[in-house]
Amino acid sequence: MDKVGKGHWWGSYEIPVAMGGRWRIGPSEFLVRRTEREWRILRPAQDDPESLGVEVDVPVEVDEEIPGAEVVRFGFRDTKPKLTLRPLTADRAVVVNPRDPFELPPREEATLYVGISLWAGLFTGGEHGKQLIEFPLQRPSDTWFGPSPREGELCYAGRIKAHLQLQRLTGAPHRAVSVVRIRNRASSGLSLQKLRIPMPTMSLFADADGRLWTEAVTMERMQEGDHAVLKLGRGAPEQAGPATPVSGPRVHSDKGLLFRAFGSVLKGIGRNE
Repeated sequence: MDKVGKGHWWGSYEIPVAMGGRWRIGPSEFLVRRTEREWRILRPAQDDPESLGVEVDVPVEVDEEIPGAEVVRFGFRDTKPKLTLRPLTADRAVVVNPRDPFELPPREEATLYVGISLWAGLFTGGEHGKQLIEFPLQRPSDTWFGPSPREGELCYAGRIKAHLQLQRLTGAPHRAVSVVRIRNRASSGLSLQKLRIPMPTMSLFADADGRLWTEAVTMERMQEGDHAVLKLGRGAPEQAGPATPVSGPRVHSDKGLLFRAFGSVLKGIGRNE
């Protein structure tokens, strides 16, 4: 088994024919089975939302008769033994709220620490193999972010609140830490209740203990309103210490992008799970 560093659930695994693997990553559990012509991914119906541990069993015999499990099958001319797991950022922006909403006076700034749920991507072969599937390790609720039902976008609602102290953020293997700096350059105060984080544009990095981080995000509010200029840091934030790149962004954004960063969430729009 080839893995990157200690305590990591991602990496490349060797799975013989007629064998498989089992992973539990925080609240999410899934199993994989390989045959000569097929890969099968099984996801049990119930997760444990309180679990923060990691369990990996590879190779292991996999029982395909799991009541209620979702089964996805992928056919191949010949399957190869290597399966690669990779953590991915969410495919939409994520809306979070501070632990306690607060006012940011004019020409002041604050740093927030946010834990955001990740996706798992399964690939055949090595790091550049074919992607089989991806799924959230703890799927957030859908929510609408914008001033009206006609103006805005569909996002995910983060289940973890933003904190002003890093030590108050509980570490979890299915979440990445985002360091968010908010600078209020405007002449008016900013009521910080909801914050939109553009996760598809962000990369992931692992520190020496296996904790995952995104780049630091700086949002500069230059004038009244809920828009800000977005700036992404280069590499992992300094709070992570020495860190290794794990996965890149889903989409690349232009530097200095102006986007709606603050505002309210319209409830009752979108699907909650």
